[in-house]
Amino acid sequence: MYITDSGQYCLTMLETKLLSLLHVLIAVGDFLRHCFYSLPIRFPYQWKNLQQKADARDLKKVPTHLGVIVCEEDISLPDIANLIVWSIALGVSYFSIYDLNGYIKRKRKELKEALDNAQKKCLDEEQRKYTIVIHNDAESRPHENGCYSSNKIDIQLLSKADGRQNLVETTRLLSQQVASKQRRLEDITPSTVEEFIKEKFHFPDPELILRFGKGECLFGFQPWQIRLTEILSARSHHNLGYSSLTDLFHQYGETKQRFGR
Repeated sequence: MYITDSGQYCLTMLETKLLSLLHVLIAVGDFLRHCFYSLPIRFPYQWKNLQQKADARDLKKVPTHLGVIVCEEDISLPDIANLIVWSIALGVSYFSIYDLNGYIKRKRKELKEALDNAQKKCLDEEQRKYTIVIHNDAESRPHENGCYSSNKIDIQLLSKADGRQNLVETTRLLSQQVASKQRRLEDITPSTVEEFIKEKFHFPDPELILRFGKGECLFGFQPWQIRLTEILSARSHHNLGYSSLTDLFHQYGETKQRFGR
């Protein structure tokens, strides 16, 4: 086919225009991609907030009460604080943090400082409106005077003294009530013992326990609270990342509790 000079000129102009348009589209695409990947740097808190909200929506279920058992000799308070703060962002309201020898209980002040730092680092201003209250034993009341605040996070610090030892104490108190005729011996059944314990310990039962360390036992964690609790294990709490925590929450979301069926 013969193409005239004017036709050749038109084809050349068309190719030039198309190449220019292609270059513009590539440049716009590079600019948008750069803007997208720079969002976490330019707006770190807003980006984390959006990511955490999206992760919370993706979870099939979130525990109201999260138990944490640390079965490691070396305990990192900053890593524990990160775990708590990330879990708050995902929707957890109650925490039971347990180590056998009570190291975390003795370091309550340091844990509070680590929590404050983790909140500033991991949460935006809106999420930091939560009031975190740390209780140093299992008998503390999470909501004084019967008042509940949706912006209040309750954390109880536990050790072996709050586990089986408190069950022994409960038995002693019931025995004293029988001896003083406050209760009849025949009235003491598993259900009455359970009611007595629930009156004494005011946190709800944990739906999920995360156990960190090599041990496969619960190291004396309160046995009466975990009949229906899902227990997941991880190698260590040291350097636990946000994605590793959400993976554990997703694993919990996939479990089906049949309640004895």
